[in-house]
Amino acid sequence: MKRTNTTVSILFAGLLFFCACSNPPGNKANASEPNTTSPPVKTTSSDMNFTGGAGGFSYTLDGKRIETANNVQNGNLFINEVSNDATNGTVRIKVTCAGSNVFDFVIANSGTTTVDSHQRSSPDAIGKKSASYMDGKTYRNLYALSFTATITGIDNSRVSGTFSGTFKADESDGGATANITSGSFNLPFVKN
Repeated sequence: MKRTNTTVSILFAGLLFFCACSNPPGNKANASEPNTTSPPVKTTSSDMNFTGGAGGFSYTLDGKRIETANNVQNGNLFINEVSNDATNGTVRIKVTCAGSNVFDFVIANSGTTTVDSHQRSSPDAIGKKSASYMDGKTYRNLYALSFTATITGIDNSRVSGTFSGTFKADESDGGATANITSGSFNLPFVKN
């Protein structure tokens, strides 16, 4: 009987050791324990002073503020394309934000651009100004009813500016609208 108790004690000690080793410090062993890890860093407008390849893109969609960034602390912005076509005087900005929302617009590379035609237009058409938004929840494309963007800074490596607008899906695709206000961007001329 003594041998059985010793074996059970050894197994129990081994199990305790295994549990302690498989739960690194800071991880919760069960839901009732307090969380000892740091919360994720929230990107704020003070973080918009980026250097190098980091970038930021923020906006308010139907009253909800969305701030995205791709930097060391935060990676909820994917830069599909940011390019300056100096020959045609346009900048193309195509980004995927948190929630899989996609913005794709071609605007003048200086001053203010207004797009006010609810029509599908290829942003790849040389020199053509356009703006579209894809809702990440429905995967429907919405096109600018009225869209305004202003370049506030541009150099060889970065572009920054503001934007706002109303976007609408084709009637054949449900006709949904999205109101976007207080948009801003500070992006490098690179792709992820």
